[in-house]
Amino acid sequence: MSPVIEMRVYGVFINSIRNTKSSEEVIHFLNDLLTSVEKIMLAKRVAIAFLLLENKFTYEQICKTLKVSKGTVAKVHAVLDLQGAGYRKILGDIIKKKVLKNFVAEILEGLTPLPSKGANWGEWKKERLKAKWEREKPL
Repeated sequence: MSPVIEMRVYGVFINSIRNTKSSEEVIHFLNDLLTSVEKIMLAKRVAIAFLLLENKFTYEQICKTLKVSKGTVAKVHAVLDLQGAGYRKILGDIIKKKVLKNFVAEILEGLTPLPSKGANWGEWKKERLKAKWEREKPL
């Protein structure tokens, strides 16, 4: 394919994505465009970038959790280091929202009243730990 044709084809592709107006349209478009294996592969790359940007997980943890090779993690890491503006913009916004959500939840947790006299303290503690775990899950 000539470079001119390639640029036009790429332009149609980008405009197709840009013209989606809702999450439902994006889902339908991606379901028509990609096979289930391609969707999983792309989703894993995004998840790898997310986990790397959170800077809380090792390569081994990411590989084990997402069932990917260290090479795949390294490729995504290299993209983040060398360019990665797209990853950083989109995933950075998600990470900021997550951090803000966790911060607000921690404040609200501190405001949670203690159980009443005679209540089951063990159950109360278990519920608080469960809520904390839900907030801190990586995916």
